[in-house]
Amino acid sequence: MKKQIGLAALAAVAFGAFAGCNDKDDSGSLPAPTVTLTGGDIAQVQQLADVERLVVRVEAPGKIAAFSIEIVSPLLDDETLGLAGLAAKMDLAEPTPAQIKGFETLGFPYGEAVKGETELDFDLSGVMPMLRMLCEANERSSDHSFVLTVADEAHQSVSAALKLHYEYNAVSVSVVYAEDADLWANTATLKSANLPQGAAVQYRVKGTATWNAATAAGEGVFRIAPEWETGTNEAGLNIRTVKDGTGVFAASTYEFRVVAGTAVLASGEFATAQGDAIPNGDMSGWSGKEYQGSDSSWDLTYPNPAGMQFWDCGNNPFLENPESGTSDPLCYENPDEKGTALLQSRMALGMVFAPGNLFTGDFTFAGMGGTVAFGKPYGWTARPRALKVRYKAQVGTIDKTGFNDPEGETWQGKQDRSQIYAAIVDWTKQHEVTSGMQAPTGMWNPAATASVEEGPILAYGEKIIVESSSEWVECVIPLQWYAEAEAKPAANNYSLVISCATSMRGDYLTGCSTNTMSVDDFEWVY
Repeated sequence: MKKQIGLAALAAVAFGAFAGCNDKDDSGSLPAPTVTLTGGDIAQVQQLADVERLVVRVEAPGKIAAFSIEIVSPLLDDETLGLAGLAAKMDLAEPTPAQIKGFETLGFPYGEAVKGETELDFDLSGVMPMLRMLCEANERSSDHSFVLTVADEAHQSVSAALKLHYEYNAVSVSVVYAEDADLWANTATLKSANLPQGAAVQYRVKGTATWNAATAAGEGVFRIAPEWETGTNEAGLNIRTVKDGTGVFAASTYEFRVVAGTAVLASGEFATAQGDAIPNGDMSGWSGKEYQGSDSSWDLTYPNPAGMQFWDCGNNPFLENPESGTSDPLCYENPDEKGTALLQSRMALGMVFAPGNLFTGDFTFAGMGGTVAFGKPYGWTARPRALKVRYKAQVGTIDKTGFNDPEGETWQGKQDRSQIYAAIVDWTKQHEVTSGMQAPTGMWNPAATASVEEGPILAYGEKIIVESSSEWVECVIPLQWYAEAEAKPAANNYSLVISCATSMRGDYLTGCSTNTMSVDDFEWVY
């Protein structure tokens, strides 16, 4: 059964592009017109599956008076060609009104652009991919002939038939996923067979609009890989992000296909693994961490289920001490919203400002200060695009400034800033920040440096919060990459930092004493 194709495709199958030039000579007896195949023999049958260029050369020293084309094809009859305003028999020198519309739509020369010319190139090269597609769609071998007849003003004429043969290969075109997705490098392989000449292999995230080209790697293999976009951040450092829709990421379904023109010859889809979970990311697990005082020990609030050591907070024992009757931790499970973490600024000993905080790492208290050891080992299997988290925050003006804050006076009375950030790092040990009654040390900002003494920072994302919100806000924090595409943290290194603080200058004991922040549902976006 004959299969229909669209208007533009039918017209492209019927004709190629024309290009004309003049070399007029009216003297003496002129030879008859000739029709030849550039670079080949027009008397030979051309194999449609193999041919790359088909250019017919028309020469008429006596000037073209008529140029007719008769299409003899099992697939291109008057009914089919009529969809494009064309016909199986046409005279480009004297077209019908219906044909003129078709010629104009397709940009073909006609009428005075043909009559009186002494040379024309009839180029069918652009038709070949579409004609092959039409033959494939009809699933059978077929012969096609373009009979070209040229007459000059002296009534001399010549006819030549450009014959094309298509040998249908009954072996189906195929493309399959090689089950080899690398979700950190964001690559995958597609393997194809029996692709017709000019076919392309494409992929996309299922349900999205844009198809991306997979890259040919030889022997029917096509590679899916991300496209990286570059820029600079506010600190002037070079950063990189993956262009949306390119590469393969975790927790996604991808469609792939083989196309020739507008025809889809084969297709399929595959789903990737779900990616990595953040331990206790839903803040549902809480336990106690033993603190040894001078005469006794007690449990400090610990934002992990029993047996897990992933999250910690600046759990100052001055604020949570059963011996003194105080129970004011800087981070605890909200009693009114179970399974959420509530961070709250406090005043230690009634005079020292301490910001509410939560981070991946470990906290130790000694003397009149504490040390945060940032970073935890993490089993990365997939590169994330962003960190998603829910938060509520009350952010006021700064009313406490630390006596070791060199900028303390300039911040007094100004809007405070709360912060959530994530950093993917590759450290041989944890990075320590010490703060308290002494001058703070070890402060770092992943948005302002690509490395610290312990190793490189591969990526970071931050959310600075200045507006209060009484309702939960779902926040997606995009990751910006310093590292090259192939960089991945070593398996046993410290590789993940997530940090939340009610005051960004809390290391200097500067901030708003009434700030609070609730956080919940930490997870990666792929």
